[in-house]
Amino acid sequence: MNDYCTLAIASLFLGFSGCTTTRTTDTARTGMEQLLISNAVDQTMGKTTLPDVFGKKVFVEEKYLDAVDKGYIVGSMRQKLLASGASLMDAKEGSDVTIELYSGAVGTDNVETYMGVPGLTVPGLPVELPEVRLFEKKSQFGTAKIGVTAYETPTGKMMFDGGTALARADNSCWSVVGVGPFQEGSVRNEVNRNTGATDFTARVSNAVSFGSKIR
Repeated sequence: MNDYCTLAIASLFLGFSGCTTTRTTDTARTGMEQLLISNAVDQTMGKTTLPDVFGKKVFVEEKYLDAVDKGYIVGSMRQKLLASGASLMDAKEGSDVTIELYSGAVGTDNVETYMGVPGLTVPGLPVELPEVRLFEKKSQFGTAKIGVTAYETPTGKMMFDGGTALARADNSCWSVVGVGPFQEGSVRNEVNRNTGATDFTARVSNAVSFGSKIR
């Protein structure tokens, strides 16, 4: 009887065994890359000045804007113009003012630094010493340089030269003796501010950066 019960229980567990496979995919561009660029664009737009467009019909010319995330840059300018009281036009004809956008740089860069001992191979012996990193920091930067020019559509006469505005966003992850990574930077701050995140690594990073106490 005991052997029969054991066999029945084992059969029951075997009958309920199974396997689940979840398929995961990644976008062509990482979310961090897109946040770095959009954050830099937001900062640039905050520095960009506009002519008096209140009550005027404005057309945004984007043919001189050759940059990644062009749609976000144009959309940000359109929002800025609407907030200034302009009426946006879908065509140049019939507009009072034409705003031209152009870009000097819109992209990302990566920098990696570390302090430690590189991996070594002992000559004549089948011995290889592993790499030891005491301190490691990986940083990503998003840079945006955008220019604005405005002219009267009917006459083609310049009415405003906004020049160029430059801004940079950053995100860094660092670790000490294998402890980490700890994150810091403008993108980390934006994400935490908008999601209400209060992760431990952010608190440690702020404590180290500003000498505050972790409570």
